[in-house]
Amino acid sequence: MKRLRPSDVLHVATAIQSAVEHIGCGHRSPPPSDDYEALFDKVITEPPLVETTRSLFVDGYYALAVEEAFKCVNNIVKRKSGVADDGAGLMRNAFSVNRPVLRLNACKTQSEKNQQQGYMDIFAGCMVGIRNPRAHEHRYLDEAHVAIEMLAWANHLIRMVDKAKRVRSRTKKNQP
Repeated sequence: MKRLRPSDVLHVATAIQSAVEHIGCGHRSPPPSDDYEALFDKVITEPPLVETTRSLFVDGYYALAVEEAFKCVNNIVKRKSGVADDGAGLMRNAFSVNRPVLRLNACKTQSEKNQQQGYMDIFAGCMVGIRNPRAHEHRYLDEAHVAIEMLAWANHLIRMVDKAKRVRSRTKKNQP
């Protein structure tokens, strides 16, 4: 099975989003700004994420809320897996298809392996494409509706980590 690079996944996702917007199915106006706090409270439900990001979001620090959300995802994966890596490397080691530390399913059928592979790529891609730009670039700004979308994604990923089963330990000897 060919391993996709995070940049490939991001390229495909961008192309799909462009196609959806082109045919008019994807465009929705963001809710009025006075609804964002209520929307946050409805959509962001994972306690560590709420604790980490709510005050930042409500105070209008949208990019910082998103950055902190994906640092939170990173740290939750690190804690549950015991893998000492960080960022995309952590995600690739923790969710590896052939030697997972955190398994999302039984990984027996092709569909189950595809799901494991896909989420491994998504987790790694979020570190590279969402967290890193906000952590390494100054003046990185997000609008409230964009931040809500990414915070909802972080919320989903945390829920997936919570459901994942730790199937083995990762030591220096058995890392790929």
